[in-house]
Amino acid sequence: MKTLLRTAVALSLVGLTSCDMLSKKDEPSLTDNFNQKIQSVSSAELGSVECKICKVIKADDKAEWYKFGDRKILFECRGTVKAGVDLGESNSYKADINEEEKSITLTLPAAKILAINLSPENTKMVYEKVSKTRFDFNAVERTELLRQGEAAIKHDITKETDILKEAEKNTTSFFTAMLSQLGFKQITIKYKEG
Repeated sequence: MKTLLRTAVALSLVGLTSCDMLSKKDEPSLTDNFNQKIQSVSSAELGSVECKICKVIKADDKAEWYKFGDRKILFECRGTVKAGVDLGESNSYKADINEEEKSITLTLPAAKILAINLSPENTKMVYEKVSKTRFDFNAVERTELLRQGEAAIKHDITKETDILKEAEKNTTSFFTAMLSQLGFKQITIKYKEG
């Protein structure tokens, strides 16, 4: 009876050990987990910073020899700028994974301006002065001025602020948290030269 009991205990221990070994083999690797998770974000733009902006756009159309009088106009534009990382491009990221050390080095595209939203309801003409000998600014001229203003905003926002650095900082935080949840212990996030 004791021999039968010992045999039953030994067989159940072997069964538990083999089940445990099978379940570990069936668990997805860190690489598999990463590939599955990155698929959910790799086809989109990851906007990580949004800021409000205000830009004054002005035009001063001075008279030339055949024109008499001046035209001046001033717009105030308010809107938002969104910056982040575009993961939708092919080969946008590169991941070097070491399963044994549970480490990853993830190289992402440099942050960029993803969208500028200047809504018409937040754009208003503040000032307009037209000499009596000149015509008012027409709709085409006003639209062109606003288009130039949008281009100037995009240029200025990348040169005068740290919005792109902030976008990369926030993107790093996002991916660090995500990769930690997947089980990575050593995480390095880098960005391609923009």
